[in-house]
Amino acid sequence: MPSYGSDSISPFLRRRQDERLRKSRRRRFTLRLLPAAFSLLVLVVLAAGLLGARWYLTHSPRFSLKRIAFTPTDHAPVAELRRLTSRHRGRNIFRLDLATIERDLEQVPWVKSAMVKRVLPDRLFCAVEEREPKGLALLRGRVYLIDEEGTAIDLHTGAVQGGSLPIFTGLDESGAARARQVARGFDLLAWLDATHPALMKEISEIDLKQPDRIGLLMNDGGPVVRLNPDDYGANLDRWLQMRDYLATHFGDGSYVDLRFKDRIAFQPLVARRN
Repeated sequence: MPSYGSDSISPFLRRRQDERLRKSRRRRFTLRLLPAAFSLLVLVVLAAGLLGARWYLTHSPRFSLKRIAFTPTDHAPVAELRRLTSRHRGRNIFRLDLATIERDLEQVPWVKSAMVKRVLPDRLFCAVEEREPKGLALLRGRVYLIDEEGTAIDLHTGAVQGGSLPIFTGLDESGAARARQVARGFDLLAWLDATHPALMKEISEIDLKQPDRIGLLMNDGGPVVRLNPDDYGANLDRWLQMRDYLATHFGDGSYVDLRFKDRIAFQPLVARRN
């Protein structure tokens, strides 16, 4: 006769409890998965939306480039600026490389920097900063307008202000050395303008080749005047007082050197032998 004691029914009771426990665990696990699954679904929908929006922005004819605008310029040739940018007409503005367009515009000598922006739905706006001519320099045998850094802007034709300034000569081809030479030349011009404006008008060229001297060549000829690069005014006033005397008694001379303390060195022209 079967026994119905606790020992005989407990295995069946434990199985039912284990089943209920497993079901409870499955429900809790499912509940934990629901937020993650929902979040994943949202991310998929967002990604699909972004991809769709990107495809629309980069392929829709609505965003094909039709118009290009520039800030007003005084010297930079607008025709050249338009030529460099017009080749992009008809292309999608979101697929244009703006950095490349900026670099192209900066190849124009008058352009110091350029910034290009998209204007929806079909425009580009180009902000151009022009180089400002500060002086003149003899480069590769021709006279150029230069900016404050010594960058050659354009050939000097007299159409742009600055034609009455002395011409910097003896400049290095490029780089930091030229920048230093030009900085010294502009510093001298500022000093002359403040202290000897009449003399400044007489100077045709300023030779900046040698680091230990600055050479002045005058409009009316005469000796090269060598200035101290660390003290422009050394002996200058004394020479101005006696230059007529030197010219009368010794001729034009080869050079006059004002770099030495309390002393003026004058080198007469050497007579040519027949």
